[in-house]
Parts: sequence; C-alpha cells; structure tokens
Amino acid sequence: MRLKTNLIIGVLFAALAAFVYFYEIKGGQQRRAESDQAKKLADFSESEVRRLTIDRIDSLLVIEKVQDRWVIVAPVQCDADQEAVDRYLRNLRECERDKVVEEADKVRGDAGVAQKYRLNVPRLKVAVETATGALDTLWWGADSPTQRFVYVQQRGDNPEIFTVQAWRYDNLSKGLFDLRDRRVLAFAPAAVREVRLNGPQGAVSLAKTEGWRLLTPAPAPADEAAVTGLLGKLEQARAKSFVPEAAPAAAQYGLNTPTLEVSLLLGDERAEKRLRVGAPAPGGAYYAQDLSRPAVFTVDSSLVSQLGQPAAALRDHKPVKFDAGQIDHLELQRPGQSLVAAKDTAGVWSLVAPAAGPAKSWKFSSLLNQLAGVEAEEFLGAARDLRSYGLDAPRLQVVLQAAGQTVVEVRLGERNGQVYLNRSGEAEIYRVAESVLKDLDLQLPDVVQSAATEAAPAGQ
Repeated sequence: MRLKTNLIIGVLFAALAAFVYFYEIKGGQQRRAESDQAKKLADFSESEVRRLTIDRIDSLLVIEKVQDRWVIVAPVQCDADQEAVDRYLRNLRECERDKVVEEADKVRGDAGVAQKYRLNVPRLKVAVETATGALDTLWWGADSPTQRFVYVQQRGDNPEIFTVQAWRYDNLSKGLFDLRDRRVLAFAPAAVREVRLNGPQGAVSLAKTEGWRLLTPAPAPADEAAVTGLLGKLEQARAKSFVPEAAPAAAQYGLNTPTLEVSLLLGDERAEKRLRVGAPAPGGAYYAQDLSRPAVFTVDSSLVSQLGQPAAALRDHKPVKFDAGQIDHLELQRPGQSLVAAKDTAGVWSLVAPAAGPAKSWKFSSLLNQLAGVEAEEFLGAARDLRSYGLDAPRLQVVLQAAGQTVVEVRLGERNGQVYLNRSGEAEIYRVAESVLKDLDLQLPDVVQSAATEAAPAGQ
C-alpha cells in the first residue's frame, strides 16, 4: 500500500514539474517573447531593408541600398553615412508601443479622431521597404500633454492610435544633413603612401616607406606622431554645412584659387584623394570640396590651420638619433680639455681621462638620455658660416662610440645667448634650448666617484 502511494505521489510530482517547466518556464518565455513582439512598431530585419523614406513635411529623404551600401537618392544623390543609417534602422526596429489611446474601429468611424492627435497632418512619416515588400508607414503626430510621449499611428489594416516614448521621435526625426556622408575626405589613414600639401606656407610633401619622411621643401625625417595626427584629424573631419546643390560656379567659393589643397596617394596604385579649400565662410569656417564629389561644403578653420602648417611642424624635432644601450664609449670635448668615459660589460661607466678611476655611472647614463631627447626649437638649414652660430670653435663636442666605431658626433655652439647644434658630417644647423648646453657640459667634479659610494638620485 505504501509503495502504491509513493508511486502515485511520484507521478503527480513529475506531472507538476512538467507543468511548471512547459507552461510556466518555457511557456512564460514564449509568452514574453510574443508580448515583446506585439509591442514593436516595425518588425523587420535590418539586413533585409532595401529602401527607407523619411518625410518631415518640409523635406523628403529617400535612402536606398545599392551594392550593399546606403545611397541617398532624394532630395540629392550622394553617399549616405553608413553607420548613421544602420543606427537609424536599429532605433526604428527597437521602437515599442506604450499604450493604445484610440481603438481602430473608432479611428475608422470618425475622421476627427486623427485630427485630435495631429495625425491628419503628421510631422513625420517613416516607411521601410524590405526585400519582401513595403511595411506599413508610421505616422507621428503631437506630443502627449506631459511631453513624455508622442502619438503614433501605423497606416494599414489596423489604424489604432498609440503612444511611443518621445525620445524615440527625436532619434527618428532626421533630415538630409543627419544621414548623408559628411566626411571631408573619405580614406583610410593606413593606406596613405604620400601626402602633398600646398598652402600659404608653401608646398610640403611627405612619403612613407618604413616611416614618414619629408621630401619637400627639403629631405628630412618626419615626426611620425605629427603626420599620424594630421591624417587622423583629416580622416575624422566632418563638413559643418553644405551649400545648395544647385549652387553657382565654384569661383564664388574661392575654389578656383584655393587657399589650401591636400592630395593623398593611397596604396600601391597611388589612387588620389584631393581636398581643395577655398574662401572663408561665415562662422569661422572655409568653403571646401572633395574633388571626387560635386558638393561644396564648409569645414572648420582649425582643420585648415592644421593642414596649412609649415614643413617644420612636420619634421622630426629630435636631431640626435642613437641607441643608448649600445654606446660604450663617450668623450666630452671642450676648448683645452676633454673628459672620456667607458662602459664595461656590466653596464657600469668609469673614467678614462683626464684620469682613470670610478665615476658616477648614472651621470653618463643620464647624459645619453638627455642627448637623445634634445629637440630642435628652430631649423636653420645648411650654414655657410659656422662662426655665426659659434660652431667654428664649439663650446662642447660630444662623441659617442659603440664597439670602436663612432656613432654620433655632436657640436654645440653659443652666440648672442642662443645655443646651436650640428651633427658632424651634416650641414643642418638646429637652434636648441639654452639648457641643453648646461645639461650636457659635465665637468670632472660632476662625475668623479668619491671614496664613499654615492647612490644615484631616485629614478636614475
């Protein structure tokens, strides 16, 4: 008897567990999914959309997908902002009804109902067309009294009126400027192989091999960070506004006699992208044009300023290049005296001349770091007369060697309170900070190690 009772209880328990699982859990999930689906304004897959129409009464915007890219076909023909259109469709697909305020039968029977919610002249109409056909158009009317919601009607078989959160309307009420491609110049910075700038400061050209190098106005290493920053700013730049499409000739905007022109050569094929900047425009902007597109637009003056930099701004400002870890011998020469030091295999520096002995090793390591970090404050070009810079009889000459070979030889001169630097074997003269000479001009007392071991300062 007890066995039979336990069996019955077990069967009932199993049945109850099955009911809970299939109705409460699985069924609950399905009911929630069906409820969520019923709330959606537009049920579509973003990947299937082929056409989007946004009618804001005063403007009609039509966007179509052509070869997997969004293209605006009205009111003008131009490229669309791919991310912006995808984001728009995602916002539309995620829109949900809040509550029904007027049933469909009442709306059909009384034309005044739609007028009550300003749906007789909606301020926004959104229509989506997929590969399988057109979806019902969504009409957006007045705000609710609290302005937290907007009244919406889905045209078609079920014309009921319902509310949607107001911020959804803000995300969907977009015009041409919001969804068109506003990039000043469309390119991938990594693909750029050559940059040509022609502006008020003259012509500047750079080429990329292993790194960036200036070609004109004079061959020189380029500042990698500066060139990368310039290309990044240009790639991220967006038009501030567009002039009317049926505008007069480009001469009106100064584009026939440009203020500035930028040319980028991309990839192994050297495909060209060219931006032309014309006359100043209202609001601290300039008229400009990507020569591969007909539109004339305005760009911020800060972009023009950066693109119009002199060549010196794009040059590598560190004239002394060497691997400090490889240097094992250095000599500081000054009029009438010299100081020589050598580094052993353990990386410890010691004095060689004017007398051999232990040294403050960190002083020489610090000197190498300071020399490698010297930055030019002005590029003075090749000098015919070194006397003008005090380099005919330099205040200090630094010679660095590695494995018996001279790696760097630097001369520092001083004239009229200014300090100048020149590398042996090169004609270029650089003006550097006055502190450079003071930092590098180590005297014997500065480096001699006392009998009691002296620790290096913190961080050395």
